[in-house]
Amino acid sequence: MKKISLLVILFSFCFLGFASASTDGWCYNFKKDLKLGSKGEDVNALRTALIKEGVYKSEWTSSSFDIYITAAIMDFQNKYSQEILTPNEITKPTGIVGKLTRKKLNELFACAGNASTTPTVTSEDKNTVIAKSINYINKYLAQGVTVTLGTVDSNTYSFYKFEAMSNGNPVTVYASTDGKKITFQEVDISKEPVTATNPTASTEIKKSDKPSVELFVMSHCPYGTQIEKGIIPVVEALGDKIDFSLKFCNYAMHGEAELKEELNQYCIQKEQKDKLIPYLKCFLKEGKGDDCLASVSIDKTKLNSCTVSGEKEFNVISNYTNKKDFVGEYPGFNIFKADNEKYGIQGSPTLVINGTQVQSGRDSNSLLKSICGAFNGNPEACSKSISSETPAAGFGVGSTTATTSGGCGN
Repeated sequence: MKKISLLVILFSFCFLGFASASTDGWCYNFKKDLKLGSKGEDVNALRTALIKEGVYKSEWTSSSFDIYITAAIMDFQNKYSQEILTPNEITKPTGIVGKLTRKKLNELFACAGNASTTPTVTSEDKNTVIAKSINYINKYLAQGVTVTLGTVDSNTYSFYKFEAMSNGNPVTVYASTDGKKITFQEVDISKEPVTATNPTASTEIKKSDKPSVELFVMSHCPYGTQIEKGIIPVVEALGDKIDFSLKFCNYAMHGEAELKEELNQYCIQKEQKDKLIPYLKCFLKEGKGDDCLASVSIDKTKLNSCTVSGEKEFNVISNYTNKKDFVGEYPGFNIFKADNEKYGIQGSPTLVINGTQVQSGRDSNSLLKSICGAFNGNPEACSKSISSETPAAGFGVGSTTATTSGGCGN
């Protein structure tokens, strides 16, 4: 696996999250009845418990016992109806934390022996964790840097997970419940990161007269949009000398808007391929798909027919709505699922040339060289002068001087 800078790992990746944003040792003793309007530490702990139970949605925000927590409590009561509702001969959830609801919460989350609500870790366990973390960073993440132990914070943190917007793109953030720490990813250090063991993930590209170029992205991933901006001039320069296809990862990290946009782009490419590049050039400026459909004169009748057909075949939006076929915590996008499995696609962006995963810079010049290396005989366009500036990540124009290897996914 190619190592990348530690700063990029910590602050640039849109990682595919793991199951929970809180530490495994989180606990809390619920001692009070709670209802609509309640506030304080008990309500904050209740929200954390409901998140862990999967009944409090990530897009909700509650600073008190509000309608969102009420709805989550009702789902919680339905989930454990035999223990909460049936004993009271109640058929419908109340949305109030009473005796039996509180009892179930404590069965799941109470601290042993009525200990402090802050999780504790023994000195030996903590030192072991720190040692494992340093070893993992040195082995897999840090490039030319040896990480050693500095100051150790004596506190143990639990985290809230939420999304912040950056240039119109959601970025997952983890904030400690005491409001003192934030980070941008979780890494399971009990597992080695995915390495390039797939036989297609090679640096040797098969040559052909007309190379196949497949670019896998998520439409709202800032690093996917970055490489798209880099590859468009290459596709325009090489024209019909290559067989270019824009494809999408088999899961979406940026919600329903991303799923709908990917379905649209799939259909534009399928039914009106000559409009794909003009549409992308417009979309990548501000991410305003509806405006771009009009500005590049997309035939909306054809588009609508295709999206309806695509939805019927692949259930993109219905699966999202019904929470079916998710990949971890993210909704699936199954249109290119077979290709994702064939090439071992892990995230956005991934470039595949003649069936081989290729590592390339995201500037147009690097991408041109990567693709031209797959020809049996280079066409004239391969000697063309083309920009070597790396496009800025996310929507918008401009370039960056940073070496970016971040991506959305694991």
